[in-house]
Amino acid sequence: MSIEHFEVRDNELDTQGVVNNANYFIYMAHARHKFAESINIDFVEMAQSNQNLFLISSHIDFKYPLKSGDKFFIETVIIPEGKIRFAFEQVVKKMDGTIVAKGLNICVCIDENNRRRPYLPKKIADLLNNA
Repeated sequence: MSIEHFEVRDNELDTQGVVNNANYFIYMAHARHKFAESINIDFVEMAQSNQNLFLISSHIDFKYPLKSGDKFFIETVIIPEGKIRFAFEQVVKKMDGTIVAKGLNICVCIDENNRRRPYLPKKIADLLNNA
C-alpha cells in the first residue's frame, strides 16, 4: 500500500465551496504515479521502450466533501483485474479517517512493439502474485 498526503487549495473549489469532482481524478492520478514510482515503474522509461500504461476505466464513489484547507490522504493498493489488466483501489480520507471517496481505476499495458498487444508487466505481475 502507498499513502500520499494532500491539502485542498482554494482554486480546486466549485461555487458551493467544496472540491470540484474533477479534482479527485487528478488527486488519484498523482497517488497512482507515486505508487508506481514506489515499485520502480518508470513511465518515461516504459514509453521510450514503446511500453505504455493506459487507464481504461475509472470509477469514483463520493462519500463526503472536502473544503478549503482540508488535509487528506489517499491509500492506494494494486489488485488483479483479469489476466492482463490490473486495478488501483484508492480511498481518499480526511486526516480524522473520514472516508471522502473510493475509486477503482483499471489499467492495461500495451506493447507498441508487438502489434499493440496488451500484457502484464513483470514488476506488476510479481507484486500481484505476492499480495
